[in-house]
Amino acid sequence: MQERTQKTVYAYHPESGEYLGTTTADLSPLDVEETWLVPANATEQQPPQAVDKQVAVYRDGGWQLAEDFRVLKLWSKASAQPVTAKIGDTPDSLQATELEPPAFALWNKTAWKVDADAERAALTAQAQQELQQRLATAYAQRRPLEDAQELGLATAQEQGLLSAWKRYCVELSRLPQLAAWPQLAAADWPVAPV
Repeated sequence: MQERTQKTVYAYHPESGEYLGTTTADLSPLDVEETWLVPANATEQQPPQAVDKQVAVYRDGGWQLAEDFRVLKLWSKASAQPVTAKIGDTPDSLQATELEPPAFALWNKTAWKVDADAERAALTAQAQQELQQRLATAYAQRRPLEDAQELGLATAQEQGLLSAWKRYCVELSRLPQLAAWPQLAAADWPVAPV
């Protein structure tokens, strides 16, 4: 009969204590007695079987089962930002939820709701930025035409184009007065002269 020279032991993470899997311990060649050379961060104790959202952790000389929500995406109820769970954390301890928040989210004790004021402020800022960009482009197009008119050098075509650009600027400036502002459809924006 052949003598056993290795045996299965159970490895754990050196910092978290999380069960990592099996490894082997060798029989000491120096001892007559059966002495096993167990690798660092391993134990002969078999870990308990973890179920869903649990992990076996080696702490204080023995195995324990700890909560494990690390594989789930969690969102802070306070900030609606992603939260990273550690071993032992639960959604309740992190004040988090598995429900992914919508844009401009606020937690209302059981679910996310949209913060209408924040959404409107963001849409207004976005529409205002688009309006300013279009006006800047329009004024840049108008400037040489205005110079030509002021100097009496504008052709009939340039005068017509200048009038079209001025009308475009007026139409743009009136957009914030529309009932749909700031949620304008593409068709609500005036078309720039060509």
